[in-house]
Amino acid sequence: MRPGQRARAGRPGAGAVGAGDGEVIVVRSQQALRELEAYLLSGDRSQPVVALTRLAELNEPVLAPGGVRAVVGGGPRIYYLPGEYLLRRLEGVLGRRLALPAAGVRVWWPGLCTRSAPGDHPYVLALDSESQSDMLAEFAREFDLSRPLVREEITVIEAARALAEYELSRAREQNRLMQVRLDRVLTRAQRAERALQSGESPVGQTGRDAP
Repeated sequence: MRPGQRARAGRPGAGAVGAGDGEVIVVRSQQALRELEAYLLSGDRSQPVVALTRLAELNEPVLAPGGVRAVVGGGPRIYYLPGEYLLRRLEGVLGRRLALPAAGVRVWWPGLCTRSAPGDHPYVLALDSESQSDMLAEFAREFDLSRPLVREEITVIEAARALAEYELSRAREQNRLMQVRLDRVLTRAQRAERALQSGESPVGQTGRDAP
């Protein structure tokens, strides 16, 4: 049974927007929030969770649920938290770095815990100068780049790049040291040559051949 159907059946404090709007679970009570928190931190969760906040001036979600559903597909649950006090309660459970910011949308992937890296569960904020279509495009980008398999590939690429940069840095340092040694050898050779031309003993040999 889908989450939206359970909400319509009368879950206390939660409602649902219909399928045409992406089947969003609306969280209105502390009981509904506790259910969301338990689901987010469940070790058995296999799907991402997306949560939307409210645009205060319009009294509606920051993104159209139907557009979000088109991005995430049919499996993930989409929640709508219109009350700021619920956002504060959620922050108290997840911590500030993993919380859902006001005027934002966030995705939490499976495996979430209070020690998770925030970048693995990205959010997007609504900007005054940004259209909803632009915000949805940014959310789609963050959603795709934060997929676990994509993150693993990115991690491998970043590790390889870091190693290449380290090796390049070492090569540059070795080249610099070699250049310093060559400069010193060249300087000594030039001094020795000038000393010979002037009939003096090279530097470092003064007095050795004196009778």
